[in-house]
Amino acid sequence: MLGTYAPAAHAQSTVTLYGLLSEGIGYVSNEGGKSNVKLIPGTMQNNRFGLRGAEDLGGGLRAIFTLENGFDITNGKFQQGGRMFGRQAYVGLSSTTWGTLTAGRQYDVPFDYLTGFEAPVAAEGLGAHIGDNDNVFGSYRYNNALKYQTPIFAGLRGEAMYAMSNAAGQWAMNRSVSAGAAYENGALKLAAVFLNTDNPGVGGNANGAVTDDYAGAPFVLFHSSPLNPNVGVRRQREFGAGGQYTVGALRMAAMVTDVRYDYLDRTSLHLDNVDVNASYFLTPTLMLSAAYIYTSGKYGGYDHAPHWNMGQLCIDYFLSKRTDVYVFGNYQKAAGAKADIYLFSPSSNSNQTAIVAGIRHKF
Repeated sequence: MLGTYAPAAHAQSTVTLYGLLSEGIGYVSNEGGKSNVKLIPGTMQNNRFGLRGAEDLGGGLRAIFTLENGFDITNGKFQQGGRMFGRQAYVGLSSTTWGTLTAGRQYDVPFDYLTGFEAPVAAEGLGAHIGDNDNVFGSYRYNNALKYQTPIFAGLRGEAMYAMSNAAGQWAMNRSVSAGAAYENGALKLAAVFLNTDNPGVGGNANGAVTDDYAGAPFVLFHSSPLNPNVGVRRQREFGAGGQYTVGALRMAAMVTDVRYDYLDRTSLHLDNVDVNASYFLTPTLMLSAAYIYTSGKYGGYDHAPHWNMGQLCIDYFLSKRTDVYVFGNYQKAAGAKADIYLFSPSSNSNQTAIVAGIRHKF
């Protein structure tokens, strides 16, 4: 009997604790009419900690999960509306042959595929497109979301997400569909995306795909009618594309997004964002970067056509693989609107300058 005994095969599983801490001190030229110097959380990526796990089920199949919390390091409070795992919370299956299917609270496809090309990520700073109107900077997430990611075929991959309304008989009341494709070959990266969200926010369905975090902070704009702040969005649509190319120590990126808001009072807004940026490693530990972002807007049912120009410069010094210190500046000039750099309250006029020095640590 002992000779015929064979130990049972145990599936390998891993759980990883990870996180990021980022804090800075910044000068803002105009917040509601006055300059300000303040401590600012999440100046180089938002603060977070999370658990990421995988269990090998055999045959190239794994069970996976992610639970990720966002918090304000300045005061210790939860972010994302006070949620315990407001950044991400999902579980699913991943196959080397068939791809990955996950369910839970997740980012949309534009964030997954385009955020790496955007100025505040690729060139480091606060150059999010005005009001994060395309959500490429990830100001809000999606509940009730099913997401499928294909395997990679010769550098090409795809992704689709459907975030449900979870409302009986009201499939279109606060739901979202997004999809995209990406290609990578050596130094070249390309991606294109589409998104359509119907009736987002808590007005029609507080348990739907996009809820209280859609209202966002003062710097998250355009989620209500220009004529009445109590009137929400009927439909939000988006098309976008971006690319990146690396030559030695130089990395160049560009992206465009076309965003259309239709409001419940039949007004509308069309925004086009153009973002070009570059970063260069002067030494293996010292990076310099610059970016320019332009957004043009045109309202329907309301005679107004604002636009915004923004520049960004950054110096980032890496003390180690996990810790860096940085200084960056953003300047925004608006026409037909108030300036409003991400993370700050709107300016009282068309100009706003922010200069930030900070530290980031990853674990």
